[in-house]
Amino acid sequence: MLRFLFFGFCFLGIGILSAQDDDLPSKYREDQFYVSFALQLQQQDISGFKQNGFSNNFQIGFIRDIPINTKGTFALGLGVGYDYNRLVSNLNLSEIESKMKFSLTENQKNLQTFSSIVFPVSIRLRSSTPYRTDFWRVYGGLKYRLLISSRFHPVIGASFKNDRIKKNNTAVFLSMGYNTWNLFLEYDLNSIYKRETALFSGGYLELQTLKIGLIFYLL
Repeated sequence: MLRFLFFGFCFLGIGILSAQDDDLPSKYREDQFYVSFALQLQQQDISGFKQNGFSNNFQIGFIRDIPINTKGTFALGLGVGYDYNRLVSNLNLSEIESKMKFSLTENQKNLQTFSSIVFPVSIRLRSSTPYRTDFWRVYGGLKYRLLISSRFHPVIGASFKNDRIKKNNTAVFLSMGYNTWNLFLEYDLNSIYKRETALFSGGYLELQTLKIGLIFYLL
């Protein structure tokens, strides 16, 4: 359902873009490039789980700003970007009883990294004008992610490919702020792991992330 909603927003934006009147001088575009840095909080219900390190996220990308009104204060955004994630915890992935399974370690800081191509779709509200570079903004929407690489880095031993991470996933996001400084929030709508491969203590591991940080918009 979320995938259909995402692509529905995309088609709507393309339709609005094709119907725009380029002769209107008051229609202009804002905030078409972005870069963000965020702390990641790992959301799970596992007894003994510890996020015992700094987990972070980095994103960069381009948004096609599509003004809906002639003032440019209400717009849609369709984009593409790159997303890098670094998760630190006492969660370990190793071979147990001839199967690769997750388990918890006492004080170790194991590392998971993965990166994706991201397709954000957003609704954009702002107080900008063609003559103001400092203004209030509130942007929110959905992000569809396509995994391009993932690895697990144990404390002891060499890193290896982590094929437990989902190939695609969806998140909701919100950014708000004034001028340069904008708060950024993003939350996974589903677990980052494939359910059938994330074996843990006789069941399946589910983990979602909440990203809290800053986003900077350019042009």
